[in-house]
Amino acid sequence: MPFAALILAQTDGESGAATQPLLLTLGGQTLLERMVDQAIRLGCQHVIICAGPLPSALMGALDQLKARGVDLALARTPREAADQLHPEEQVLVFNAALILPDEELSGVAALTQPTLFTLPEVWGRDRYERIDAQHNWAGIAVLPAALIRETVAMLGDWAFGPTLLRRAVQLGATRRAMTILSEADGDAMAPVLREDLAGAALAIIRTADVQTDGVGEKALLPPLRQLASRLVLKPISASMIACLCLLMGWGSLVSAGFGLMSLGMGLLILSYGLALLTQLVGQAGLAERASLARLLQGRALWLPLAILVYALRLAVMPDAHMVLALLALWLAAQLLVLVHAHRNGAALPSWRIGDVGTALFIGIACLTPWPWVGFGLSLGLALVVQLAIQMRDHGGHSAAAD
Repeated sequence: MPFAALILAQTDGESGAATQPLLLTLGGQTLLERMVDQAIRLGCQHVIICAGPLPSALMGALDQLKARGVDLALARTPREAADQLHPEEQVLVFNAALILPDEELSGVAALTQPTLFTLPEVWGRDRYERIDAQHNWAGIAVLPAALIRETVAMLGDWAFGPTLLRRAVQLGATRRAMTILSEADGDAMAPVLREDLAGAALAIIRTADVQTDGVGEKALLPPLRQLASRLVLKPISASMIACLCLLMGWGSLVSAGFGLMSLGMGLLILSYGLALLTQLVGQAGLAERASLARLLQGRALWLPLAILVYALRLAVMPDAHMVLALLALWLAAQLLVLVHAHRNGAALPSWRIGDVGTALFIGIACLTPWPWVGFGLSLGLALVVQLAIQMRDHGGHSAAAD
């Protein structure tokens, strides 16, 4: 069944973004852009924005969306919006600037009955339309285009959003309760002023799903969540953080080439933290560009390549430290083996220290007269990880044979 999205973005005058909820910025992306992207992810084939008189800031946001190739139509009035809907399609209606995880709206494209998403009546009375003594409308619904067209035809001087709600209630629309657990989160999902974005950012970041590499990155994640919840309120995008991450990663290779291994390992740890930060900010706002994401996928090679560069430098220097060079070369080769195994589907043990832990061991050891301790300890741990993978695979093959 055809599926569309209708965003009611009535605005007035030339006021700034702080007084227009749809133009508030989170993670380098306006809430309008965020809602359009979400509608497309949920299966909407096209998006209609009912915007009324257009301020310049809103025009800029619309131009950015069209530049990205979004199938977007603009309507100045509810009647124009209704005329652009196919009579047989279902419509995902946003009646306000909303910040919702996709999980809250799972399966909306498959809904065939009019559905209103609801919150408890005692929550957000200053933000949500009241349905009855138990429920408020959360500002989102799935309604047939026919109902929207009929409502527009009888609208007169009444406000479109509240009138559409009343019509849906009168026709017995299904009510689907949101899974939000607290009134504070309910307020955060419908920001009105810039100050409201702090709660929304924290709610998104604390539940964001982030892929970590070993216990080293897991230890970095809690403080990074706190940092990300603040960064998304600034004009900082995930792409900007990704660029800084790549700069740090490549800088570690240069540092290793000059023999500054402690500096190189410090840069690597920073780059791994920035990679996690990129994921967090990207989930709260606009994700990093696809080209940057592809480059970040190669960050698993940065540590073994930095160690390899350092090993080659040790081998060719006049005062060559061949034992340390061979130890570093062996460690680089072992790390590359693990990277290859992981890319071919091998699950790495969750207890391993990961690249952050390895870089930390080596960086600290290179500050002492015994750098071989860090390389030796890291090599031993890498061999234990390799052994654990082989034993698990052997056990799996044996069970399959039985």
